Formats: sequence, structure tokens, C-alpha cells
Amino acid sequence: MCLFQPFMVWADTEKNIKIELEGIEKDWSETIVNGLSINRQKNSPRLDSRSVQRLHEQAVEELKHMLTVYGYYSPEVAAELTETDENNWLAKYKIDLGQPIIIRQIDAAVEGDAKTDPAFTKILNKLPLKIGDHFDHQSYENTKKAFLRLAAERGYFDGAFACSKVSVDIEAEAADICLVYDSKQRYQFGDIEFPDTVVNANLLEAMTPIEPGEPFDANKLLRLRNNLQNSGYFATVSAQAMTSVREKAEVPIDVSLNENLKHRYSAGIGYGTDTGARMSLGWQNRYVNERGHRLSVESRLSQIATRVGADYQMPFWSENIDTVGFNTEYKQEDTDTSESRSIAVGTYYNRMRWGWEETGSIKFLNESFDVSDESASTSLLIPGIAYARTWADDTLYTRQGGRVSLELSGAAEGILSDISFSQIVVRGKYIQGFGESNRIITRATVGATEVNDFSQLPSSLRFFAGGDNSIRGFDYELLGPENDLDEVIGGRYLAVGSVEYEHMFVRNWGAAIFTDFGNAFNSWSDPIEYSVGVGIRWRSPVGLIRVDIANGISDEDKPFGLHIVIGPDL
Repeated sequence: MCLFQPFMVWADTEKNIKIELEGIEKDWSETIVNGLSINRQKNSPRLDSRSVQRLHEQAVEELKHMLTVYGYYSPEVAAELTETDENNWLAKYKIDLGQPIIIRQIDAAVEGDAKTDPAFTKILNKLPLKIGDHFDHQSYENTKKAFLRLAAERGYFDGAFACSKVSVDIEAEAADICLVYDSKQRYQFGDIEFPDTVVNANLLEAMTPIEPGEPFDANKLLRLRNNLQNSGYFATVSAQAMTSVREKAEVPIDVSLNENLKHRYSAGIGYGTDTGARMSLGWQNRYVNERGHRLSVESRLSQIATRVGADYQMPFWSENIDTVGFNTEYKQEDTDTSESRSIAVGTYYNRMRWGWEETGSIKFLNESFDVSDESASTSLLIPGIAYARTWADDTLYTRQGGRVSLELSGAAEGILSDISFSQIVVRGKYIQGFGESNRIITRATVGATEVNDFSQLPSSLRFFAGGDNSIRGFDYELLGPENDLDEVIGGRYLAVGSVEYEHMFVRNWGAAIFTDFGNAFNSWSDPIEYSVGVGIRWRSPVGLIRVDIANGISDEDKPFGLHIVIGPDL
């Protein structure tokens, strides 16, 4: 019994030949029409009534042959050709698919070294071909390709199918499948040939996840290529398995590298509602020496802050630590709630742990600050550790993705520190697209501080709320606990969040509505502030440009704020 609903497709040609198919699935129609000679030869200058009739008769056998690909070996085709007027023909094909071919028997196996390879065992256990299923050649061919692809990825370069055939019993409407892959031996990684380049062989070997003599694995070769490319030393990278010269069960790896320019310069200008006009200048020496050390210097100037910093990185590329570095920064900031001047010197390391980016650090901070009528200067030795994880389908304009981070830091009075404190900050942002042009964007930040003398805690370590990435509608860092003069002095705790709906109307232009909420506190029972707003969105080449107008509806003065942010989502 045919279970498909009739479907018609019309293909116009230069000779005004129209083709009508009935009785097949919609998904097949375009492929089948394109395979018909009467459609492929429509532009032939020799096309006349006799040739159209010949091609029409030929189409019947072509249809029967093409339908075998979908598992129908005994279809009936009723064909009718009508010349509606001069040089206009209508070719109709009414198809009765008949009964599909059913898989009666499957002989699927792996021989050779791959017989005990878990990757091949998995593919055998999850074959898309099952006894009793409707047979189609596409699934059969895809299964063969899966075997060959896995063999190439796992180093079975001499493998071949010992048996790959389908026997169709048309009378019984059954198919018997034989699919036996003989992998033969599995090759091992041979020697890796690195060219002479700007960094030494020890560093190149440290970036290599491959040990000569271990079983070949294309994923490790890809990791090697990515490590070299992401190191920043090279503009182009090629790492290939030389299968054409394999011998003695080994395949050598050839690597070619094209160095980046040694010096990199950067400059930028911009505007943010929180910072006002801003600019940045930067310089980096990508490889100070053959051990791959890097030095970078960056300055950032805005209407509220000046920052100048230097960073010296030393790659380790060990199993435990990727990078160790030393940095220093001078910062001067003047906001509506505080003024501060600080200098920091520290060291840090980076590594990947459990799929998270881990950064451990220790820095010495000296900060002089004025908050309201309080002035102080505090020195702290601050160890800290941070974990961060980002996932996204596109980091510039994310349809599905997010970022989560956790930061822990503190100091102990008497150990090069004037006070004791401990602090935790958790940040999260999640973006979920739906439909073709809609997104829901949520974010939250929660922080808490324990300190033995809050008046000596630097303003850079206190919590404030308000601004572009906090609670829109309120000015930058204008929210938080107040002193007796009703002046904001910052808080021990922070909890802010946002929910936003965005819709792109025309190409790269869209709009958003949102609500932000939260505050900086000294007690979790303190009231929260909240705002609502609307915004315009433009997907520019440098990232999303956001222009928002928000109203702080929790404040009796109902403040309005204009907020402009440029940059990627995550």
C-alpha cells in the first residue's frame, strides 16, 4: 500500500515543457525531475515533437530506475504526453510506488585491528540499517561512508570493504545486506617534522599533544594544528599526515609554519554612556625570545578613567599550566561616587581544568581613594582564583550560548595587608534564540564581601550598581548604600539581573524591550531598584550596537537614562 500523499511538481523549460509527477514524496520531487532526460535536454536546439515523444517514453524507465534508490523496485508508471499547442507540451507521470523493499538480513562486521576498536564497535551497535526496516540506498551508502571516514580518522589507511553489496529479491520484496570492513593494521604516529621558526623546538614540542609511536588519531592532529594557530606566533599553520610515504606501520607528520609579524600595534576610539568618549593604544611583541615570551603594553583613556598596564607572558604548555605571566597597572578613576588612584603589581597563571578556563593570581594593590567624605589609602596582598566558561554558536552575534564565571579573592591583615577581606563574585549571561529573528537575553551578577574594616576597603573592591551593564536608567555606579549625607559609598553585597527580548525586524536592524533589577547592599533585606526600557539594535561588522532608553521606575524621581554599548554579545 502506498502511504504517500500525491504531490505535483511543475518544471518550466525553454520549450515550454511542463512535467507533472503524482504519487511521490515532496522531498524527492526536485531530485527526480532533475534526473529526467526530458528535463535535462530541454534546451536542446534539436528538440521537436518526435524527440519530445522519445524522451517522454524514456522517462518511464528512468523513473523506475530512480525510485529503486528509495527502496521501490516494482513501481507502476502511467505516462501521458499532451501537446497543448505548438511548442507547448504537458508530460504527466502518475506513479504507484507499490510495496517497499524490506531489509531481511544484515551481515555487518569489522575485521582487522579495528575489530577491538571501541569507535568501530560503537558504529556497529548504532547502524541505521535494521532488519524489518524500509531499505533505501542512501542510508546504505551513508553507512559505508561512515566506516571509511572513521577509518581515515583512526589511522586504518590500508582498510577496504571485504564485502559491500545489497541483494534484492524483488518477488519477496526483501533485501539482504553484506557490509564487512577489513581495516587491516592501524598506523601509528611517526616523527613530527617541525621547521626552523621564531620559537625553539622545546616550545613546539610542548604544544604537541602527539607522542610518536601512539595510535594515529586525527583529532590529536587537529589539536596540534589548533594549538599552533592559537599560540599567536604563526599567521598560517599546516599539519598533515603524510599517508603517501607511510611505512613500518607509521605515518610521519609534516608541519609548515608561517610566522606572524613580531610587533603588533592597535588603536581604537569609541563611546560608552558609562565611560564617555574613550580611546585605547596598544603594542605587543609577539615573541620576545625563542622561548615564546610575549610583552604587551596597553593604555585606555576615557572621560572617567585612565589605565596604563604592561603584561609579560611566558608559555608553559604543560599538562598543568598553559601560561605564567607578570603584570602591572596604574589606574585613576573619577566617578560620581568616588575618586581613586591605584597601582598594582602581580603574577598569574592560566590553565584549562574540567573544561573551564582557570586563572590563579596574586597581586599587591595600593589604592588611595575618596568616597563621599571618607579618604583613605590601603595596601593589600590579594591572592585570587577565577573560573570562566564561554560557549556560543557565534561570539559576535550569539543565537545560542552563554558565559559563566566565578571569582574568589581575599587578603589577610598583617600579611602585607592593612585589612582582612574575602570576596566572591558570580556572573552569568545566557542567550537563547527562537524563530528566525528573536532572542531572549538574560544576565545576572551576585557578589558578597566579608571585611573587618569597611572604611578601609578600596572603592574598586566595593559594590555599586547602575549603568550600561548593570541597571539601566540609573547613572554609572550611582546605586548602593548611602551614608548620613545621602551619598553613595558602596556596599558589601551585590545582586543585579536583567531580562531582555529582542526582535530583528529588517536584515540587521531590530529592537528590544527589557527590565533590569537589583542593587548593591549592606544587608540582603535592603530594597531593590528596577527599571524598564526599550532599545534599537544594529548588527554592525564590529558587533552589535545597542542604543537603549531606560526609566528607573523604582525611584520616585523616575530617572531616564540613555545607554550606548558597542561590542560582541559575550
